[in-house]
Parts: sequence; C-alpha cells; structure tokens
Amino acid sequence: MSNNIEIEGINWIEEAISKKHIKYYEYEYFYNIKEIGTGGFGKVCRAKWKHSNKYLALKSFYNFNDATVKEVVHEIKLHREVDFHDNIIRFYGITASNQENENSQSKNYLLVMEYADGGTLKDYLKVAFDILTWDDKFNLALQLAYVLSCLHDEGIVHRDLHSDEQYDIDLALEISQGLRETIVPNTPVEYSNLYIECWDNDPDNRPTISQVVDKLKSMNPTINVSPIDQQAVDTFQTFSKLQSNSNSIKSVNTTGYCYECKIGTDVDKQK
Repeated sequence: MSNNIEIEGINWIEEAISKKHIKYYEYEYFYNIKEIGTGGFGKVCRAKWKHSNKYLALKSFYNFNDATVKEVVHEIKLHREVDFHDNIIRFYGITASNQENENSQSKNYLLVMEYADGGTLKDYLKVAFDILTWDDKFNLALQLAYVLSCLHDEGIVHRDLHSDEQYDIDLALEISQGLRETIVPNTPVEYSNLYIECWDNDPDNRPTISQVVDKLKSMNPTINVSPIDQQAVDTFQTFSKLQSNSNSIKSVNTTGYCYECKIGTDVDKQK
C-alpha cells in the first residue's frame, strides 16, 4: 500500500512536469551549492542557476520514501494555492538528484524556491529595534497578520509561525494557567487592547485573524502593507553585512523587513 502511495506521488510530480504545470530544473546546472539550514524533514541549500547571479533555495528531504513523496506533493499544491501573494516565499519549480539518495534507484526531488537571505525576524529586531517607530511596528504586525489572513482564506493553517524554533514547555504551562507578559511601557492603548483580546482564555472571545487585520488598519489608516522606509532599508543592509560574516544563519523562511516580509509555507491543511 505504501509503495503505491509513493508511485502515485511520483507519477503526479512527473505528470505535472511533463505538462509544464511545474518548471523542472536540471540539477547539474546548479553551482555554488551551500547548506544554510536543516530541519526535521530535510535541509535547505542555496545555489546559483546556470549563468545567473541570483541565488535560489533548494529544499531537500531526508529518507525519500512514500511519506516524503506525499509531503512533497502536499507542499507543492499548497504553494500553488498561495502563489498569488507577494508576502509568501515563491515556489519556482522542482529538481531531482541522486546524490542524497545514493542507495536508492529512485529520484530524490528537491523544491526550488525563492532564496531569502535576510536572516530571521528575531535577529533583525536585535539590530534594528531601537530605531523602529510605532508606525514601523504597526506595519510589521499588519503584514504578518495580513499574510496569515490570506492563508486562512485558502483553508490553510500555518503550523510553524515563529522567529526561531524555540519552545519552552514550562512557559507554555504557565501561560495555560494564566501567565501573561507585562505590557511594554508607552505601547499605544489600542494596540495593547488588541493583543490582550488575542490572549483571552476563552478562544471564542479572541478576534479572528481577519478582525485583527481590520483593527490594525484602523489604528493607522496610512499604513501600506508593502513599502519599507529608507531607514529600515539602511539598517537591514548593515544587518546583512554583519550576517554575511557569520555562519549562524539558521532559517531561510523569514518574516519582517529583512526581505519584504516574506513568510514560508510550511503548513498543515485542515479539511
């Protein structure tokens, strides 16, 4: 049964490629390949394509079996559903290599995606937080909420929305028992009221993500969800130079000013 699932998934991928629904990239034309991150399912490398100076991201998967094939097909379908949104990491196509699956005769598919080199939102805030105005903070909050709203409109729930992969079980238990953070001094009242609503103990009393977007817009109607002010750009350029001299890059799916508030689509779909 599991073998049938793998064959079915591979056939779906091959048919999509043959009908040009998905662009296929010949793996041999990628060069300057460098690993930039790892996760539970696989790893991400950056690479240049043919004679282009532009980096692409190659997302590979460990243990390429029926479960992995199913995951690849699932992720491709999700990317195709949300490809209309500028704030979501772009899916470009697929490639295949036997290098990471040398003991198997089957292809090892890799997703070819937009490469976002700005680091994590958490790292950016460490550098730029002191220069961010409340308009900047509202803008960041609105863009994050806006893209989540678009995902929800497509019936998609994001499962890994965080600035870094950190989880504190003790803190989670304390939060479930009523612990809440202290409101930061000088926070606009309408903003603190909004996130107080979002952490209500009763989920039915919490606003929907669409309502959050509307409330954020009403707080500052002049906010546009895409422009980045020059001061933020200058800070990001400084941040990028600092990070280019570091080997600590852990994430390619990043949110924030760091690369036009993109968000990765590592998601689960609820039927």
